Amino acid sequence: MITIIRSVIALGLIALSTINPASAAAADTRLASGECDAPSYRNTWQDDELQGNVKLAVLVDAKGNVQETKVISSSGHIALDKASLRASTACKFQPAANGAEPVWAQVQYKWVLN
Repeated sequence: MITIIRSVIALGLIALSTINPASAAAADTRLASGECDAPSYRNTWQDDELQGNVKLAVLVDAKGNVQETKVISSSGHIALDKASLRASTACKFQPAANGAEPVWAQVQYKWVLN
């Protein structure tokens, strides 16, 4: 009998992007220092070999907290999309120096079996 052990990598990648180009320069500095935890991958998903990329839009307030999240590009698996959404709410960004308006940023989670 052969046992195959697979590990899962879920990476949170922060892509700098804002919806309002006028605020892009100020937002880039703030969003560049964002930190996102990797979401947990359930064993049952491993059995189904779920993989994919989830691209999210996150609304970052002046305090650096995520206020809202939405899926921009789905992995094709609702479970991975939902896990990415849950994890993205805990992302932390540098607070704005001048109480700036909230800005949208992109966070991407890559779910890879290896």
